[in-house]
This record gives sequence, structure tokens and C-alpha cells, in this order.
Amino acid sequence: MPLSILVGNVTGVAALSLVCLSAFMMAFRARLLKPMGGSEELRKIHVFVALLALVLLAVHIGVMFSPPVTLPLDLGYAAFALGAVLWLTGIGFLERNRDSFLLHGSLAVALLALILVHAASSGVNFPAYVSVPTLLAAGSIALVSSAYNFQKLRPRRR
Repeated sequence: MPLSILVGNVTGVAALSLVCLSAFMMAFRARLLKPMGGSEELRKIHVFVALLALVLLAVHIGVMFSPPVTLPLDLGYAAFALGAVLWLTGIGFLERNRDSFLLHGSLAVALLALILVHAASSGVNFPAYVSVPTLLAAGSIALVSSAYNFQKLRPRRR
């Protein structure tokens, strides 16, 4: 295996792992506040991990680019663009735009699903018996999460 392919695979998996770590940190935020030393420290670590994930994703794209562009590659490029939008919604939340929090969480789930769909559909490293359940799981989690978040948007009756 050429070194560029190895670097591309490692950076792609590392980016996915960091996105998962970042999401995990926010999902278990209440339990992590005390061991991390407060919300400000947790926020700084979350922002750093997310930025590192985006940088690794950019390196992955730069190393793995190979024409012709196919649908799985387009999904990867869309994941990078969604990661950049996710970063901006996170900055909006840090700047006290409270409405961006729900959008940020929904986009994080969509980013994870898109990365998994990209990895599974590219067919490079995943056999069919791994890619099909991955596609089904990613799609199901994204649908359930979006339905849950959509339910939060409805105004409550008084």
C-alpha cells in the first residue's frame, strides 16, 4: 500500500474518531464538567478537538483526491463542507446565539452519518457485510435524531 493511501486512511479514521469524541464530550457534558474543571475547560477542549478533526478531514481530502469524482467522493466533500458549517454554528453558539445550539447538535449527527455513509459506500476498505449495516445504522440514527430534534422545535401548549 502506498504511503499516501496509508496517510489518507489514517487521517480519515482519525477525523471520524475525533468527531465522535467531540460528540461524546457534549453528550456526556454534565458528567464531564467536574473532572474537566468546569465548563470553560470542557468548551476549550471541545473546540480544539473539533478543529483538529476538521484539519485532519482536510488532509484526508487532499491526500485521497483521485479523479474521476464519484458519488462516494462527493459525499466525502459534502462531509467536509458540513464540518465547516458545523464549526460556524458552534461559534455562533459560543457567541451567545442560543438558537444555533439545536442546529449544531443536529448537524453533528448528520456529519457523523455522512462520514459513515461516505466510508461505507466508497467500497475501498469495507466489505459489503460491513457497509450495508453501517449505512442502515447511520441513516436510522440520523432519522431518529432529526425527528427528536424536530419535536423540540414545536411550541409547547400551555
